Amino acid sequence: MFALVGVAAMAMSMGFLSNTFFLNVQTLGVAETDLRSPIKTANVDLEIVKHPSGPDADSTNNHYHNVIDFCSFHTPTNLGKGSTIICKLTDADDDVIAEGKTVLQRAYTGSNPYFLVKIVQTAFPWSNDVQNVHDVKIVVLGPKPNIIEN
Repeated sequence: MFALVGVAAMAMSMGFLSNTFFLNVQTLGVAETDLRSPIKTANVDLEIVKHPSGPDADSTNNHYHNVIDFCSFHTPTNLGKGSTIICKLTDADDDVIAEGKTVLQRAYTGSNPYFLVKIVQTAFPWSNDVQNVHDVKIVVLGPKPNIIEN
């Protein structure tokens, strides 16, 4: 009886294992390359603006928030058109609480004047208040590589 159960189990597993399908993964990939940072150094300044928290900007009872509206970015390295600069504001737990992104519409020549990255996304109201921000992180992505079609 045990031998019969063993043979039946083996026959079933062979049936389950023989269901094969073929993948052509060569068309799924993109050109392989080593990833490297497009810049070595960066200088970042923050533009801080005073915003009233109340509904009436002229009211004397308003509480004001000093918020980071822009990251000002400068690097001596050239960046190509389509490069992306992301400014992330993090709290003391290293969680991202606000960020902004700029995609270069034209090439950037190193040591040119600064350009601004507007902080447009916040995790909660007034998260970009200087009292909440512990660190600033800059992420620089080079332009997307050209895809060669066959």
